[in-house]
Amino acid sequence: MHFTWRDQPAPAIQADPNHTAVTATSGPIEGQTLTEDVLAAARALGLDLARQGAAPPHIRTLTITTPDPDAFDAALPEIDLLYREILGGNFGEITLIKGESLSFTAVAHIPPVTEYPVYLDYDAASLSREYSPRVSVPEAAQIMAAWRVDGTAHQKTRTAEISYGPDGAHTIDLYLPQGVKNAPLHVYIHGGYWQALDKKDNAHLCRKIVEAGIAVATLNYPLCPPASIGDIVTDCRAALAHLYKTADQHGYDGDWITISGHSAGGHLVAMLAATHWPQIDPDLPRDLIKGTVSISGLFDLEPLRHIGLNNALRLTEDDARTLSPMLLNLVSNAPFIAAVGGAESEEFRRQSQDYADHWRDRRKDIDYLEMPGLNHFTVVEALADTDSALYKKVVELAKPKA
Repeated sequence: MHFTWRDQPAPAIQADPNHTAVTATSGPIEGQTLTEDVLAAARALGLDLARQGAAPPHIRTLTITTPDPDAFDAALPEIDLLYREILGGNFGEITLIKGESLSFTAVAHIPPVTEYPVYLDYDAASLSREYSPRVSVPEAAQIMAAWRVDGTAHQKTRTAEISYGPDGAHTIDLYLPQGVKNAPLHVYIHGGYWQALDKKDNAHLCRKIVEAGIAVATLNYPLCPPASIGDIVTDCRAALAHLYKTADQHGYDGDWITISGHSAGGHLVAMLAATHWPQIDPDLPRDLIKGTVSISGLFDLEPLRHIGLNNALRLTEDDARTLSPMLLNLVSNAPFIAAVGGAESEEFRRQSQDYADHWRDRRKDIDYLEMPGLNHFTVVEALADTDSALYKKVVELAKPKA
């Protein structure tokens, strides 16, 4: 969250002739803590946008009023994550103004409805629904809030926080199993459409993996915007390389590293599996990764260029080509599992199925795992269910073969 202006109204931005401009507001929010007020304001703004036929990606300017700008600035890293949890990385240009109470007011430009196909047989609205799990799962906000609360509590049990870059966006939480020396390492990468969430938000879902005698590392990475997906891929590669090189220092087995990730994290682990590690650093082994599990992953980014989501991602045609695992060589010779929920959208299921089918023609260690009845959010929670196929697959890969 970056402020373009302070102590002045946001200037009017002329909408394109075929767009409809609307103003949505949270109304005044007061009486709770600052973080609770931010969550309430973001939710109220989202509801008012929807009431007027707009969505968060349509936001062009955002006016934030607060009675204490200094306190707002001091809490900005946490506020940024809370806003993104509700509205993604859809800020537009922001002004911060002192006022009697906290409020969010957004000017949004709604594009015209198009009925012609923009990708496969989908028009823009239909394609957007396919890639909008927050819309298709009514309880999504409650699930993500529970992740934040439970993940924050679980984070207190971490063994160490490891830095692999210049700031908190480049950190790793490490959880070592008790009584196990030189445990194998499983690296988990969170989702959030590259725009939201934090390394702590799903960490509690990996508790049972740690209890199975496996060390777990959860990654932070810079979020879009301002980061690009290409930036994030580069940072995740740096994080994995750092974990490999510092294994002895931190007490796990760097020679047996497996990875998993959910949604955007599922895309990122697929990109890591497509990485030729000695080209990154000649001291890295080609077989750095011993197994990959992509949960609800995105393997072809082209459809995302045609929906409002791309206002935050800023993918070009070339970006979509070079950052789509479907179009890259699966360099890792280790097993790969493309997992997805049976209650997810057709497009999310197709992405995982197509990737698995593409590589199963060439490799015997590529599996497609569809879990009946699970949606885009409950599917990753299967990591915490020791009876689930997902948990069993992850643990099987993460433990070295005797």
